[in-house]
Amino acid sequence: MRRSRLEVLLAAVHPRVLCLMAWGVFTTQAACSPLSEFEPDDLLGSTAAAVTGGNILFVGNSFTHGNEEPAYSYNKAAVTDTNGSGQGGIPGIFKKLTTQAGFQFNVSLETASGQTLRWHYTNRSSTIGQATWDTVVFQEQSITPLPPSRGGSPAGFMDGARDLRTLVRAANPSANLYLYETWSSPTSVGTQGYPSGTAGLQAMQAELRDAYFKAYRDLGFTGVARVGDGFMRAVDQNLADPNPADGISPGMFNLWSAQDSRHSSKYGSYLSAAVLFAKVTQADPRTLATGAGSAAADLGISAADAAHLHRIAYEVNALADPVVSTPTRLHVTGATYTGAVTAGTPANITGNAQLVSLTTSEGTFTNLVGATANGLTSTNTPSSRGAEPANANAAATGLSIHDGANNLNTGNFQFGTAFTAKTRFFIIDSTLTSATPGDDATVTLINASNQIVGSYSLALLASDFTGSAAGNTSTALATVSYTSGVASLTGDPVGTVQSKLGGVSFSLADLGVTDVANISTATGLRISSATLDPNVVGLYTVP
Repeated sequence: MRRSRLEVLLAAVHPRVLCLMAWGVFTTQAACSPLSEFEPDDLLGSTAAAVTGGNILFVGNSFTHGNEEPAYSYNKAAVTDTNGSGQGGIPGIFKKLTTQAGFQFNVSLETASGQTLRWHYTNRSSTIGQATWDTVVFQEQSITPLPPSRGGSPAGFMDGARDLRTLVRAANPSANLYLYETWSSPTSVGTQGYPSGTAGLQAMQAELRDAYFKAYRDLGFTGVARVGDGFMRAVDQNLADPNPADGISPGMFNLWSAQDSRHSSKYGSYLSAAVLFAKVTQADPRTLATGAGSAAADLGISAADAAHLHRIAYEVNALADPVVSTPTRLHVTGATYTGAVTAGTPANITGNAQLVSLTTSEGTFTNLVGATANGLTSTNTPSSRGAEPANANAAATGLSIHDGANNLNTGNFQFGTAFTAKTRFFIIDSTLTSATPGDDATVTLINASNQIVGSYSLALLASDFTGSAAGNTSTALATVSYTSGVASLTGDPVGTVQSKLGGVSFSLADLGVTDVANISTATGLRISSATLDPNVVGLYTVP
């Protein structure tokens, strides 16, 4: 006889499985059918491996720890609040759901009301950066991922998420890292200038979804828990009332707090935990118990409403990832130069030299245009082998490859022309031969007045640049021994330390642009990175 999905899954977890009894709670059962009955549809589809135990940390604010009872302190004795605030919240509900399913998680939360991921990185790195975490779930402040026109800071979201990802992976390279997509709400729709009603909820949720999935793709997170999409699905299926202010319609529930119509109610908190349960464990939430002793019953949620919430959680986790424009973020694998250059593998730059061509997997291109740099905030002396540049702006302007800015910080790079879908941008970065090329950086579109255009941005990782192992130059774009610049790059005497060049190419699609008409005023890029050393920022056009 074929067992239910949950029973089969539990058999894979424990020798003595927990079998679902008719009255909706779990009890130990010694005799269950063998593991050979496991079938492919017993787990939700996912490209990531199921996580069924270990140490999991939730990082976020009141959208994670809850804003009101019964969720706020729910199951707090079973979880660890690293800030000692006595909170249970969504992590407490998640813990109970995983216990019901027979999984063994050690659940911790690091939360602070109203705070962003950047705040957590700045103030709680000692907790978040511990090697003990097998899985970490990150929830951004609810408005931050939205476009600037809606009061958000998408670049700030990307920077915070990137730095936290780097922090955790430095301590545990195999850690599972999830983004917790938050929800639109009646209050936020009004304050952020969206249309009223369901249309506004849908519009805000679409922009939250785009931002979270962009961070997931650009930064290499394990996955996105589509909590906000679960809220929207419940509204679209006439389960949740989209306008609680005029009273809850018969047969519906309120996903948002009755206090502010922004935070989650017990229904919203339970749905959040169910979506997280499904995403992390890949177990089917529709098999979760709803009877006495279950999380749903503890929170005062009826079996019928809990079943709807379980189904919603299942459905959003079964959705395919949103379709986006095909990205073209590519390693630069070759380059040629004119001027004071000695041929070799790679070429060696010995004085004034110009970049002539670049090669990526799309081909070799000679129609290169170098940007004019302005507003660079680097305080380091620029690097150079030939003629010394007047300042960092001059060092990063044009196609001169023998000089560049050191530790860019922030800078604007103008091209004085409109972009098309065939535009490819590139950055040539310098690094010591003893290291690998590339540095993490955030790129945003700007207009001729250096103002940000839309919410388009790209988080580049060091690994996006030309692959060249530390201590090796064979696959680098060129080598150069600087005679001017900071001592760590020139050596003493100058010219005794060798650097190498690497590059990355990317398109408007990588910046999140789906319709070029929407960025008709864009003429340049703003690049932010504390450690990037750009010799050339430019563009070319593919056929």
